[in-house]
Formats: sequence, structure tokens, C-alpha cells
Amino acid sequence: MRLRGIAVVGTALVAAGLVCPVSGQATAIGARPVLVSPNTPRPGERIDVTVPGCEAAGSGRRWARSAAFTGTVTLTGDDDLGVGTAVVRRDARPGVYDVTARCGDRTIVGGLKVSTKRPWPGLLPTPLNAQIADAARLKG
Repeated sequence: MRLRGIAVVGTALVAAGLVCPVSGQATAIGARPVLVSPNTPRPGERIDVTVPGCEAAGSGRRWARSAAFTGTVTLTGDDDLGVGTAVVRRDARPGVYDVTARCGDRTIVGGLKVSTKRPWPGLLPTPLNAQIADAARLKG
């Protein structure tokens, strides 16, 4: 009986997580996105910045900057993909920040949403959750 209660509570928590996604996911804004990983950066966290379609034509310089970053990020990578690593400022407040990427003579503007909240734990079953689910199935 107790396992069934745990399963019900677990199901409710998962459903709530799907209905109300975690605030603080990094999002791209604009036609040419600026991708950020991990997708829920917090202040002080190191993140990967990827800019598809960021060719080094013209001046050949590629960089990205944001008020959320500790400094300007140099983008490297293939001719059509700019990649770099940034650090979110420790004093960055939760909210949306512009991310400007310079790709040769072109400018790509995206966005980043920073949060101080921790992300939900993975939704994949852990060994303990799998044991609980198996026990609940056996009890019927």
C-alpha cells in the first residue's frame, strides 16, 4: 500500500514538472539562434556557446558577448559553426539577457535566460525508482 502511495506522489510530481517547466532554461531568440549548454545556467556556471551559421567571412573575427557573461567569448570551430565557452557572472540576476554574436561582418542576436533555481532531477528511472515500480507491479 505504501509503495502505491509513493508511485502516486511520484507520478504527480512528474506531471507537475511537465506542466510547469523549470524556469531558467536557456533559450535562443531570433532567426539564427545562439545555443547554450547546459540549458539551465546559473550564476557562476561555465557554459558552452554555439552559434550555427557563424561564418568567419569578412573581418574573420568571431565572438559572443552578453551582460550575463564575465567577458567576451572567442568563437572557434568550423567555417559555419562558432563555438566557445563562457562563464555566467556570479552576480547575474535571474532573467533574460541578450547574447550578441559577431560572425565576420554579420551580427547574430540571441538570448539567454539565467536562473538561480536548480533544474528538476532527470525523469529517467533510477535503480531505486525502478525497484519501487517493480514492487508496486508485483503487489498489483
